[in-house]
Amino acid sequence: MKKFFALLLMLVLPALAMADGADPQSVVQTAITKLTARLQAEKPNLKGNNQLLYTIINENITPYVDIDGISRGVMGQYYRQASAAQKATFAATFKDSLIRTYANGLAAYNNQKIVVLPFKASDKPNFAQVDVNVTGDSGTVYPVTFQMKKNAQGQWMAENLIVNGINLGLTFRNQFGSAVNDNNNNLDKAIAGWAPTVKGDGK
Repeated sequence: MKKFFALLLMLVLPALAMADGADPQSVVQTAITKLTARLQAEKPNLKGNNQLLYTIINENITPYVDIDGISRGVMGQYYRQASAAQKATFAATFKDSLIRTYANGLAAYNNQKIVVLPFKASDKPNFAQVDVNVTGDSGTVYPVTFQMKKNAQGQWMAENLIVNGINLGLTFRNQFGSAVNDNNNNLDKAIAGWAPTVKGDGK
């Protein structure tokens, strides 16, 4: 996955957890503003400092991602076949892959312009979609759409992300299915070798 696509994910994912009753657009804007301010403040210290990158990720991203739910969707039909241990291992592997991706994205941040588009309420009160435009260094605008569902605690959590037209949930599910096939339906080998990628030309 190229660094700018990692950056897109890193910038918008913190907005996936929102306070109950809040307008999704305004909360997305607040979350992005706080994260970009943190990145600017830490910028002199980020280069080559993996531990700081991981700290920022843990504080601003992973707490707001439903790792178990997303990994379950990525495993797809194989989730029903997997043992409890295999499910837990894949969730941990999936989280590690996200952390590595976000670390690359943090290194690529350079005060990119981020615009949260006007929000239109859904007919379904527990579902929402918010669109965000991220402008790259070249001036190219990359659209990001995240589809959310409100959980029992009143938090908005990601069901899926579409980055520059690429449906990440579907892409990762297809990649995991191919990994299982390539390993002759051996789930342990497919999980151990899991390394999701997204093709793109973002810079």
